[in-house]
Amino acid sequence: MADAQTRVAVVALAGAPNVGKSTLLNRILGQPLSIATPKPQTTRARVLGVHTEGSLQLVFTDTPGVHRPRSPIDERTVRRARAGMREADVTCWIVSAERGVGPIDRTEIPRLAESTLIVVLNKLDVVRKPDLLPLMARINDIAPGTECVPLSALRGDNVELLVQRLGELARPGPWLYPADTLTDQPMRFFAAERIREQLLRQLDQELPYRTAVKIEDYREEEHRTVIEAVIYTDSVSARKIVIGKGGRRVKAVGTAARRSIERLTGGHVFLAIDVRVKKDWQRDRRFLDEVGL
Repeated sequence: MADAQTRVAVVALAGAPNVGKSTLLNRILGQPLSIATPKPQTTRARVLGVHTEGSLQLVFTDTPGVHRPRSPIDERTVRRARAGMREADVTCWIVSAERGVGPIDRTEIPRLAESTLIVVLNKLDVVRKPDLLPLMARINDIAPGTECVPLSALRGDNVELLVQRLGELARPGPWLYPADTLTDQPMRFFAAERIREQLLRQLDQELPYRTAVKIEDYREEEHRTVIEAVIYTDSVSARKIVIGKGGRRVKAVGTAARRSIERLTGGHVFLAIDVRVKKDWQRDRRFLDEVGL
């Protein structure tokens, strides 16, 4: 397709933790690229997803939740989120319509309104439509004239409307990626993410945040993909919990993660997981680089 006919925009999906950024990206792309769980701060790294339709290409970055950093990992994730917003042509700042406008929203929306901003009011499926009007008025008080799009990322309500609006904001020019590109991340990244997703789903309270996943080996064989992964945690007691009695917990994590990876790859996967202790890994900057944090 000739460059003169094509349009493109880089779009940052940003917001406070657990407002539905990853769910929205997955809905737009039509497949579960980015992991999503009920726990806050599920997203640690920026995930790029490419939506190409007709002459339009939208390059989305699913950014980590913006929050007040309390650790080196928090500092890194928030820096990634801010970098994603700086590099975007359009920022979709997502607000949970269920929770309303929070302190992070009140700080970030006026700053982002100085560039191209759409405030996405997510979770229409759990609020009444009349309740949206006061919420939209509150956003207008914070940043007058800010465009708002209410939607439900979970059900898909008004998501196409948002995509259409982003298309109107796209600039004429060549696409950034070939038409069949879904993401720029390697499969080993998504394998680690699927394991981490199961840790978030199957471990209680703060323990999932004390774990990191590293893919030691990822290789394609004739009839299967072989993945060797290590779950790192920060204490012997935490390791015992991750492994579980008789190895049942880590087996359950591995089984669910393997099935998720197979859905993503469309083929058979052999997944082997080891659990190791690395004390204070959260403050080891070299290790954080190795695991993509």
